[in-house]
Amino acid sequence: MDDSGSVKGVILTVEDEAGSVGWDPGPCLLLPLANTPLVERVLGEYARTGIRETLISAGRDTREIASLCGDGARWDMSLTYRDPQDGQGCIEKSHNERVRELAEFTKNAPFLVTPGPILLESKVYESLIQSYSETHPRGIRAGRNVGSVGSAGSTPGNAHESTGIYLMTPHVYDALISENAGDDTPDNLFDAALEELARRGETVLVLDLDNRPYGVRSPEAFLESNERLLASVGEETTLPEIMDDNFSSPNLVLRQPSCVDATAELERCRIGPGVCIGPGVRIGHGAAIEHSVIMEGADIGDGASISHAVIGSHASIENRSVIHGRANRVRVVRSK
Repeated sequence: MDDSGSVKGVILTVEDEAGSVGWDPGPCLLLPLANTPLVERVLGEYARTGIRETLISAGRDTREIASLCGDGARWDMSLTYRDPQDGQGCIEKSHNERVRELAEFTKNAPFLVTPGPILLESKVYESLIQSYSETHPRGIRAGRNVGSVGSAGSTPGNAHESTGIYLMTPHVYDALISENAGDDTPDNLFDAALEELARRGETVLVLDLDNRPYGVRSPEAFLESNERLLASVGEETTLPEIMDDNFSSPNLVLRQPSCVDATAELERCRIGPGVCIGPGVRIGHGAAIEHSVIMEGADIGDGASISHAVIGSHASIENRSVIHGRANRVRVVRSK
């Protein structure tokens, strides 16, 4: 789109949001959605809108994310990383210092910001850029069930009901600095800044989303997001070669939608629907898995039965184990 080259990207979390999301010890931005780390999916969406520069500030996990994403060349993008601590790695930066760093990166350009570990549908990122190109408001928020915002003098109303993403202009920095940071999350701060701009008579917009964001904050949200993303992709899974288990049992049975990493090792078992199997996973003979995520390096024993569960990285499930949860109460076996 014509104006997208001037829009920069930002992926932002605060220190207390980084790292474990409470149910898994790994970095939240590296949790896989349909076997692709969340941060990579966000960068892919940014790239599709034409964004060519992105800042990633993800608390103590910034360096681990940097080792995965590198310089951004695979997205035809330049990536900049900001650690929230000082040069000694021991003092957390203040809210105003973070705002100034953000302003230094974006300079006078509008920026598309993802506050926290969420992903939206592809069409939403395009809609944000298009809305900015057509109306040039001071800021735009995309969230679910948040209603719509008029022009000058209007406020985002019930915008706090759901986490969203934002396309902001440099006018937001003054409003951000005027906010008392406290323990607020980035989305709360951006919501408050938009409300302040609206009170000043500036034009702000809110885009109402049809569907929930893909999220990872709870095991239920994580599993539901994986299943929804699998269903939306609609691609057939290419299975790795089935291991020779020396049993004269039926062949592997796969029910779609499911995805299996090419490096996984599968004996003759039943997989799907709604299953993601990550890299280096081993699935034993006679195992049955449905509506679950099996993360990198996990070992699933022979005859195990798993449903509505998340099996963490390098976790080990004993032979004939039964791990059954429900959609509203997902079972979690923690990563090692």
